[in-house]
Amino acid sequence: MLVKNNSKKLKFSFNKSIKYSINEFLSLDMFNPFNQKNYFDKYNLDIFKKKKFRTYVFGMGGSSLSTKLLAQFLDPNSLGKNLFIFDNPSPVKIKNLLRDLNINKNDKFIFISKSGNTIEIKYFLHIVIKILNQKKVSNIFEKFIFITENKKNYMKKFANKNNIVCFDHDHNIGGRFSIFSLTALLPLLSIGFSLSKILNSFKNAKLLIKKNHSKLSKKIFYTIGFEKKYNLNILVGLSYHDKINTVNEWYRQIFAESLGKNRNARNYISSYGSIDQHSQFQLYIDGPNDKHFSFFKISTPKNSISSNSNLIKGYNLMSVLEEGAIKTLQQKKFLVSQISIKDDFNDYCYLLMYLIFDIYLRSIYEKINFLDQPAVEILKKNTKV
Repeated sequence: MLVKNNSKKLKFSFNKSIKYSINEFLSLDMFNPFNQKNYFDKYNLDIFKKKKFRTYVFGMGGSSLSTKLLAQFLDPNSLGKNLFIFDNPSPVKIKNLLRDLNINKNDKFIFISKSGNTIEIKYFLHIVIKILNQKKVSNIFEKFIFITENKKNYMKKFANKNNIVCFDHDHNIGGRFSIFSLTALLPLLSIGFSLSKILNSFKNAKLLIKKNHSKLSKKIFYTIGFEKKYNLNILVGLSYHDKINTVNEWYRQIFAESLGKNRNARNYISSYGSIDQHSQFQLYIDGPNDKHFSFFKISTPKNSISSNSNLIKGYNLMSVLEEGAIKTLQQKKFLVSQISIKDDFNDYCYLLMYLIFDIYLRSIYEKINFLDQPAVEILKKNTKV
């Protein structure tokens, strides 16, 4: 992974020292799934060692985004083929998809909610039951799997009543940071991925963070200092490569829910490559200089587009568009960061841990608790039925 920006060309210096503990960071509960040797022994995952399933995941926020984040990089072709993720309680998508599929013994429906009481998870559960009943699918509940906290909640009661397999959501891990836990990994195991291989990639990423944290933290604090000095209140994340686009969605969530705790909070906007290049860049380029642009990149060979065959080969066009956007924003003297990784899952996991590290350091700088979400809890109460 390579992290760089153009702040030196903008003649900015920042020498403030901010204390943090890398051991404290790496011992956070969210890392327990690979810090603790036998963490997954408490789950009976035998069924997933013998068979691959076509899997449907229902959940909001981190409950579904965590799986999408990993699956899109590991095997983007799986999404919409043998892995379907429902992260919006819209009846159109759910009905259109499920009614057209031949549901059989190789299908699994995974419903995820840490609290087990949200209005959205109840909606997902009952609309799926209704559709499967209309399709005259037998033994519906044998196809269901729940992930929720081990306490008296709606999902737990429903699972006990209908003999549904129910795995415990780790009480100490919040939804938006559940990418290393069963919440994110169970759907991947269901479609055939190896738990041990994924955990090894997480462990390798941890070692890299521990080895390089001093250098990485200087880059992060340097960026924060620039944002503060020049009142950059908006961070725009951009991705042009479809294998890495969900990183932008996920970072937006952990940034907003972790750091949006006071009037000093920055706004995060996620932009998707060429789509927003044709709709947002006029504003980005000639609008107010109140933005920090951050590009999430996968290093790919750069070939000049000298023919139509080169134009449509691989990610040549995406690379040209991306480099053009970076060059233009730098010419306009915006702060532009570039985070590049190899097309390799180990490097991808390193990126994910780096972004959590970024959130952790920003929270220290702002003196806030990045793990809670008080406003979200109020919102949940106000939408409870």
